[in-house]
Amino acid sequence: MSLERVTITIPSETLEAVRSAAEREGLSVSAWLSRAAEHAAKIEAGLAAAEEAMAHLPPPTPEEQAWVDAVMEDATRPAYSDEYSSHSDDRARGAA
Repeated sequence: MSLERVTITIPSETLEAVRSAAEREGLSVSAWLSRAAEHAAKIEAGLAAAEEAMAHLPPPTPEEQAWVDAVMEDATRPAYSDEYSSHSDDRARGAA
């Protein structure tokens, strides 16, 4: 694989986060950013391919859409309810 030198401009906070992550993983900033960019490009290509494939399918039936909605609701639900989290401070202080 050939390498090319490029110049990029990113926010200072982002650069600090990248430097920290690269150091934790024992990588140079260039290697870390290269790996992150490759990963992002693969995700983008996968999303584009999925979008193209979905364009050739009929829309979901109401039952199929309900199933997808239920799965997504489960997948995005917080690990614990708001009721539990609102009482967690009281429990930490020893209150009932």
